[in-house]
Amino acid sequence: MTTPVDSADSDLMPDEIIDRFMYNPSLLHRWLEQLGINYTIDLLSTLRKPNDSIWVQVNKSKIDFDSLIDIFEDMEFNVNKHPLFDDFIQVKISLNEFDKKEKDLPMIKVDRESTTSIALGKDVNSTNITEVNQFFAGDTVRIIDFIGNIIAIGVAEIHDTEVKDKTVRVAAKNIKSLGITPQLTELMVYRRGYFNILTPIQALSVKSTYLKPEDNILVMTTGDKGDVASYIAELTNNNCPITVIVNNKLQLKAARRQKERTRSKAIRIIKSTFLKFVEKQQEIKYSVVFLEPQNSRTAIMPTFSSNLGVSKLETISTSQKKIITNLYRCLYDSATITYFSHSVDISENEEVYNHIMSKAYYEDSKFTEKIRQLQKKKIVSYRELPEETYSDYAFEHKNSTIYIDPVKTNNSGGYIAKFKFGKTSKNDN
Repeated sequence: MTTPVDSADSDLMPDEIIDRFMYNPSLLHRWLEQLGINYTIDLLSTLRKPNDSIWVQVNKSKIDFDSLIDIFEDMEFNVNKHPLFDDFIQVKISLNEFDKKEKDLPMIKVDRESTTSIALGKDVNSTNITEVNQFFAGDTVRIIDFIGNIIAIGVAEIHDTEVKDKTVRVAAKNIKSLGITPQLTELMVYRRGYFNILTPIQALSVKSTYLKPEDNILVMTTGDKGDVASYIAELTNNNCPITVIVNNKLQLKAARRQKERTRSKAIRIIKSTFLKFVEKQQEIKYSVVFLEPQNSRTAIMPTFSSNLGVSKLETISTSQKKIITNLYRCLYDSATITYFSHSVDISENEEVYNHIMSKAYYEDSKFTEKIRQLQKKKIVSYRELPEETYSDYAFEHKNSTIYIDPVKTNNSGGYIAKFKFGKTSKNDN
């Protein structure tokens, strides 16, 4: 569980918080104003830690649920049936604690950008290091992150005096990291297409949509390796055509590998930027869209980019709005859209949704009964927003958006909005 904010932390001044966490001041000032000091500190502390589990979706057309659990248990993974969904398994991520002797070892301090990978088991390169104590090759050392938290224990490969050399090399072998993530994608059962791996927000986005046999489905998801489309194909028995748009060669390669792995004949892949695709008048129209445009990914655990500032965030939001504004070109009347992001920022998520609702051809849409039950149980929720800013669309926010809090879930969080395309009585602004 997330450690509550220390009372001393809640007394910190904004500039002290910025100095402590070393993120872009413009972003932290915005979060302190929007989210409050306690939640901001909780969030920044939580985002440095590994998730508590991996969400594995079982492809029941290839393997039954219990057999996959047996395979994981035979490999000594800590697994259990998912508490929310009957086609998901939770694979627990092991978290280590460090004793007093380990905390007194010679120190290697690493930069923000390498913290995540080292906390999950990667070795320390000389270029990762920002500060050291005295040690010799062969010594056991503690590895701390940029604000002083121990994230790993290692064995030094070099002397401390060699750290400043410009030669890039392994400085310490990681022998005990904060989190140990099972390498599920290396397993033969994954390569055979027996399961997909989704974040909570991806899983809930698919679960939140009514899918019909006659649907023609469009998937545009940044950073996704094809698991979202594969899950949709599984749910629709590969009977609905699914078009996947990928932005670059790396995503194209991953999506092709995923299609080959799952052997889905329902999926076709097109390489294009999202904006270019939606700006072009399409011969084929779509009735269902899953859209995760480029976003800040500030709800992804562990840590997000420390270089993200308000200016870059506004650029990202503007790009999202352009994609959605032109989305109608691809759609049938009454098409349903699930917009989601791995973001915690109100100005990114809710302001994008307000932009959607300001358009005459988009209107809010309700979630499925399964998601509404999660709302009633307060497993997911919508966010109360400042009335003076969002009062025009208060009901739409409550009815058609949900927010998954990474602090509460100890996992990746994010935002989902449901809406549909169709002529309404609203004025086009």
